[in-house]
Amino acid sequence: MHCAKCDEIKPRTAFYNWKHTTKPRLPCKTCILADKRARYAANDGDRASHAQVLRDKYQLTPADYERMLVGQDGRCAVCGQLETARGRGGAPRRLAVDHDHRTGEVRELLCHRCNLVTWAVEENPALLDKIRRYLERHTPQEP
Repeated sequence: MHCAKCDEIKPRTAFYNWKHTTKPRLPCKTCILADKRARYAANDGDRASHAQVLRDKYQLTPADYERMLVGQDGRCAVCGQLETARGRGGAPRRLAVDHDHRTGEVRELLCHRCNLVTWAVEENPALLDKIRRYLERHTPQEP
């Protein structure tokens, strides 16, 4: 396949797929990652890009996010814990902005783990019962 950005012929495995399809996403993986690194460096690291994501994806300002964070005492709205997942460089990640994937409505801030579980259950509500039954099957019974 041909990458129009680097003008190289590469194998199909050098390209990502578009979401929910097997069609190749252009440009190639190498060019996409190079673009991401350049944007990250141009945005002075993670701070500026976080503000851009808040604005573009959730229509929130950094001040809105900060108000939500303070209102939740810096803790996840589901489990009540501080974020434990670590980002690049080892610093704790920010709490994720949870939102309804159909309407885009922002709900609250969640830790990485609760955000993943919430997303999976939102996509398939029966999954929660399946997980519970699975854990019950694999929990040792006391004699």
